[in-house]
Amino acid sequence: MKKFVVLVLTVCMLFSLVAVTSAESDVVVAYLAKNTVDAFHATLNNAAKNALDALVKDGTIKSWQLYDGLTDPITQVNLIEDAINNGANFVIFLPAEAEGSAPVVKRCADAGIPIVVVNSATNNTAELATAYVGSNDVEAGEIMANYVREMVPEGGKYAHMMGIVGNSAQIQRGEGIANIMSKDEKWESVGDFAADWSADKAVGFATDVLTEYGDALKAIICDNDDMSSAVQAYVNSVGREDIVCIGVDGNAGPLAMIKEGTLKATVLQDGAKQVETAIALIPDIIAGKEVEKNIMVPFTLVTSENVDEYLK
Repeated sequence: MKKFVVLVLTVCMLFSLVAVTSAESDVVVAYLAKNTVDAFHATLNNAAKNALDALVKDGTIKSWQLYDGLTDPITQVNLIEDAINNGANFVIFLPAEAEGSAPVVKRCADAGIPIVVVNSATNNTAELATAYVGSNDVEAGEIMANYVREMVPEGGKYAHMMGIVGNSAQIQRGEGIANIMSKDEKWESVGDFAADWSADKAVGFATDVLTEYGDALKAIICDNDDMSSAVQAYVNSVGREDIVCIGVDGNAGPLAMIKEGTLKATVLQDGAKQVETAIALIPDIIAGKEVEKNIMVPFTLVTSENVDEYLK
């Protein structure tokens, strides 16, 4: 009789363990990327793959799938429906735009699906998202502007190459630049140009402003490094190495240019740490634990003095 009771209890315990394991592994994560092509987001996507694969391996989640947002909010809004139809019940989201991508967050909130927004916020992230992990883009703009002022204390004219208008990083980096430059009477803006994060568009605008303003143009501040590195290479090629170009991200190409002396600086955004921090929240959110709603990863100014720390 005792053996029978022990056997029954053992079977019950095994069923309980299976049930718990099954509940834990029922989590299907949709990783809704901004895109899969530019250097910065390739870094984020690779870090996400490694972190999510590890959660699958240890049984925290059942599976995950990448959805390519093509830097298009309409595509992202359509993809969240695909993800939910495919069984996704947890979302890691990198928005294309602050307003246009907001319906993704609302859709998850309405469906009771946890969503962690990464890198750029939507207009409703603070209100509806489970958590946000990013960096203070106003700070990035201020770091760039202060560096320009330090490098060219006599001042002059500067141009600002913007990311896609409406993206939260574009809005906030521009705000940070204006916070600093508008208070310095030695500096004059020649315009904010909608270069859409594009190296080619930024070089096109840079060609125009250099033709128009000539020697008076002293700096070109860019919302990302794809633009700043391309613009710096262009102005170097026409004998204007004195023009200070700076952007945000700290990709491998710009870091190599800093090392060789053809680009002076970048503002490093630790995108890999952003997405790794976001994914690290998944176990606690699954367990119903309270998590920090707004997590900021700091920016770092990288110059020739510290570039070796970040070159791989």
